[in-house]
Amino acid sequence: MNAQELEVFLEQNDHIQCFDAEEEQLLCFRNEHLAWYRNNPERKTAIAYGKVEEMNADTLLGAINRGLEVENITRITGYFTKVASWNPGKRGELKDRRKFAVN
Repeated sequence: MNAQELEVFLEQNDHIQCFDAEEEQLLCFRNEHLAWYRNNPERKTAIAYGKVEEMNADTLLGAINRGLEVENITRITGYFTKVASWNPGKRGELKDRRKFAVN
């Protein structure tokens, strides 16, 4: 991915920040949609310029997200639902629930 392609990638993914690292030859990325980055402003993914040049948009996005983009699914009263689709009150109730292990 050359500089122009990277610029287009960042325009299409405006939730991803890109900046130079303090160390030479590294680019840093942050995906503000993911809580792992959002909860700590110091967190970033550093990738060498040479590696970025070898990547396409999909591989770069995968490197930035690094398995952090995971959906939480829960089973309540016999059916499965995505927690992301819940309102804030329902998510709060989920945090307050007791969890039991069944052996």
